[in-house]
Amino acid sequence: MSMQVQGTTPLWIAARILLSERVDDFSRHRDKVLKTFDPEDIHDLRVASRRLREGLSLFEPCYGTENLAILIKKLKQVTRLLGDMRNIDEAILFFAELADELGEPSHSCLEQLVQKFRKNRKRGLKRLKTGLREIMPKSQLNLFRGVVNSPTLFNQPEKSVDLLAPLTGFARCSLDGRLSDVLKLLPDARQPGEIEAQHLLRIAVKHYRYRMEMLAFLIGPGYEELHTEVKGYQDVLGKMHDLDVFAGIVRDAAYGSQTEKPVLDAIATKREKFFSHFCSLQAASPFERIGLQTSGWERFE
Repeated sequence: MSMQVQGTTPLWIAARILLSERVDDFSRHRDKVLKTFDPEDIHDLRVASRRLREGLSLFEPCYGTENLAILIKKLKQVTRLLGDMRNIDEAILFFAELADELGEPSHSCLEQLVQKFRKNRKRGLKRLKTGLREIMPKSQLNLFRGVVNSPTLFNQPEKSVDLLAPLTGFARCSLDGRLSDVLKLLPDARQPGEIEAQHLLRIAVKHYRYRMEMLAFLIGPGYEELHTEVKGYQDVLGKMHDLDVFAGIVRDAAYGSQTEKPVLDAIATKREKFFSHFCSLQAASPFERIGLQTSGWERFE
């Protein structure tokens, strides 16, 4: 939480401070990954890259699309590299555990699949080492800092936001925009077979969470509980998506029916449990209520 920014802070100053914090956070995690290449550090850097991208999206009206385009493009490349490694690590863990759960002939086939992913990880690690240094050298991070410290105060396009106005109104509208994306997807995502809607909802919830985190200091004392509820949605939707990806990997492997069916059945059973948890979250913590408590006018005044 930033102690330098308040609801009354002019928008252009808030943008500089909050985005600078995100750049510094990303830079720290980048440096750590280049030293350790530990799976947890890789995951943390991936999250930091997504948070910075959401911050740039949030404050884009303060800079203009052209000024941020190169930064966002570079960040997407980094996120993609890190995502490839995260997917491999998750697949190794999942299929290794599933192999222990299932008997033959599935066990042997899954062990072979795990070994394949481990080989892919070694190649992916080399790509990550090279890619991080090429895509995001220190000079690129200095460019990030230069851009975020230079909002477009003059020659603003027509119908642009008022950069001299207090942060509060802009913050509320920005959160409401992300909330609207979530609420539009919820009805379809509540249906068991609507995998695409659930996937899109996962992305929308993720964007809402990262925007909420950047504006946490405006939300008030209930922030931690609200953030936990939003993260709960993101986690369960993420698990469901992972299982959909794993099911696709098994189908692409073209195993015989004696191997494929028990594996796909096991994945389907796990997914059903997560979907049931997703439904229970909606009963216990309706997203409509989370949105009202997070972006209510009274919390920004």
